[in-house]
Amino acid sequence: MRVLYPENPLNSKEADEPYQAEYVALQAAGIACSLFDLDALAYGEFRAQPRIETGEQVLYRGWMMNPARYEKWVAAVCDRAASPITSTAHYLQCHHLPGWYHTCADLTMETHFFEMPFEAQALRQAEALGWGSFFVKDFVKSNTAQMGSIARSPQEIVEILEHLAEYRGEIEGGVALRKVEQYEPRSEQRYFVMNDKSYGPAGIVPEIVKTVASRVSAPFYSVDIATTVEGTLQVVELGDGQVSDKKNWPLDRFVDMLIENASASASSKV
Repeated sequence: MRVLYPENPLNSKEADEPYQAEYVALQAAGIACSLFDLDALAYGEFRAQPRIETGEQVLYRGWMMNPARYEKWVAAVCDRAASPITSTAHYLQCHHLPGWYHTCADLTMETHFFEMPFEAQALRQAEALGWGSFFVKDFVKSNTAQMGSIARSPQEIVEILEHLAEYRGEIEGGVALRKVEQYEPRSEQRYFVMNDKSYGPAGIVPEIVKTVASRVSAPFYSVDIATTVEGTLQVVELGDGQVSDKKNWPLDRFVDMLIENASASASSKV
């Protein structure tokens, strides 16, 4: 397995700052790693240093990509006679909320999806839900600026989406309205699933994560779990593992997970 990281724009011999420690640790463990210019990929330019070797399985670790850019990354890897571990279809399965929601609907908060543009009919449908408040996001991210992500009226849904489009530059995929849940403070925890095996930051994995792993077949993804005020565990979000932050995982624990899977057969081939 070769792991590709976005290079630091100020020093092309280092990974971008949030990934540098991980990049160094994997190299020290003998895992093949390369750097590439993520911005240049948008223009169809791709050069990995060191180069990707024929027949290698390639894992990406870095910033989120929209579907078009990820497809360019997949094509660039395939052009070098190598195999991306995560295909575009598997990337979107966990990166976009509708890709995993229906498989895990009983484990997470109720969610309704709408296409853009978000027109009057969709607003009427939102009002008919009778929730009183809505957690608003596109298929990937929520709004973290100004109004935040919780709307208390259909009109506020539109305003939040306008802010989201302004600060992110696009609404990716479509709109998701999620029922607002109350969680115990600081109860959210991130887990990872790689090659169908569940991993936790301290080695302990709750049953709900194992249930997700039994339902969602993708090579590498994150699972965020939180405890409701009623005391039950609930899935908050899934994400593609390649673009998921380690959060509070110790670096050595995260790196050990990647090393363990370095020689495993990929769950997906393009």
